[in-house]
Amino acid sequence: MTDITRRNFLKSAGVMALAVAAAGVLSGCDSRSKNPVMADVKVEYWRKNRYLGDQKVSNSNNDEYDETVSVVKSGKVKKEQLQNLGKVMVNTGYKLSDSTATEFDVDWTQEPPVAKVWMEL
Repeated sequence: MTDITRRNFLKSAGVMALAVAAAGVLSGCDSRSKNPVMADVKVEYWRKNRYLGDQKVSNSNNDEYDETVSVVKSGKVKKEQLQNLGKVMVNTGYKLSDSTATEFDVDWTQEPPVAKVWMEL
């Protein structure tokens, strides 16, 4: 075993500390860890009518219940993001067609993207 001097020990300890710090910095360079891209999605409330076909839920103002929510691009609208859902249910008497739904599909081919929430009596 060789004798190590204080100077050599401090040099090697410094180099090791630098190597550990560099490894820690580089471990944060994952290309998949980017922030998600968000997009504004227009939410529309619709109902099916056996005589008149699909109709947008509204009173006198056709866009009264429409709202815009921010969604991760290519994602779905979550039920808790819907601010006007309660107002639609109280004012019109409609309820969700699928009462267990927690997410709603978005049509990303439209500009702006649109999510249709289907209601029923």
